[in-house]
Amino acid sequence: MRQAPVIRRRTLLAAAAAASGLCALPAFSQNAKALRLVVPYPAGGAVDATARLLAEKLPATLQGRTVMVDNRPGAGGNIATALVAKSDADGSTLLVTTNNHTVNLSLYQKPGYALDDFAPIAQIGVAGFVIVAHPSTNFKTLADMLSAARAKPNSISFGTGGNGHPAHLAAELLKDRAKVSMQHVPYKGSGPLTTDLLGGQLPVGLISVTAAQPFVASGQLIGLAVTTKDRWPDMPKVPTVEESGFPGYDYSAWIGVLGRKGMPEAEMAALERQLLAISATEDVRSRLYKQGIVVVPKGRTEFTTAIAHDAVLNRDLVKTIGVQID
Repeated sequence: MRQAPVIRRRTLLAAAAAASGLCALPAFSQNAKALRLVVPYPAGGAVDATARLLAEKLPATLQGRTVMVDNRPGAGGNIATALVAKSDADGSTLLVTTNNHTVNLSLYQKPGYALDDFAPIAQIGVAGFVIVAHPSTNFKTLADMLSAARAKPNSISFGTGGNGHPAHLAAELLKDRAKVSMQHVPYKGSGPLTTDLLGGQLPVGLISVTAAQPFVASGQLIGLAVTTKDRWPDMPKVPTVEESGFPGYDYSAWIGVLGRKGMPEAEMAALERQLLAISATEDVRSRLYKQGIVVVPKGRTEFTTAIAHDAVLNRDLVKTIGVQID
């Protein structure tokens, strides 16, 4: 997938243009239902933070229409996603989600929804991962780690936030490109994973750039490479996987808003413009960056294409991993 964690000039211009035309957008009916933003994860994560920021900003453009966040965690995100897939197509229920929207279609035998149940409205941004190593490994670069993995196949363990987690798929994509064998250790979340990395119980892991940054800066962990297309601003000395010898490598976690297929065209178009306009503001960019998200806005057409590409990529990666959940 071609996600770039740096806002391109043409993207900013497009978003700014949307912002300038905000007042001229079609108004929603004064009798419209409250807008519900369904989140597949508990409060506190990056996706939840995005939804809550949108819930704060959207009412000003919806003529006072109430916007609320509805956290529905469980089944890797499938509970929330299936809820929206079965909701009325009146535009009152939206899904704020990330890559697991496409991963789960292949990871789960019965995810409870299909890609065609949804109408992508806008991508808000992307979050990246960084491959880190404990100093005791003596790995200074990604090449060091891969050389050790080639010398002794399956001798190196790497941890991620769980089977099918976007970081897991980012690692599998690297393994496939590098032709190496390593042992995956799935954790139930990034907290225990980071603790074991810091303690040296685990030699290598893929964690979010936000979680990694202070430990890379202090030298407690060695940043080998970021999985995004471009270097992460807060870790400018850590190269990308692409720079480390893998042209075209790019695996980021996108965060975006999707509606139920069949929702009114006028409302979907208005929401698209409003979301792009909100994303263009400095306040939103700054606050999301603190959550490890770089704003990379995409409208309906571009976002739909990106999701379709993402679904194919993740289907192939899940097949390579050989993991499926009942």
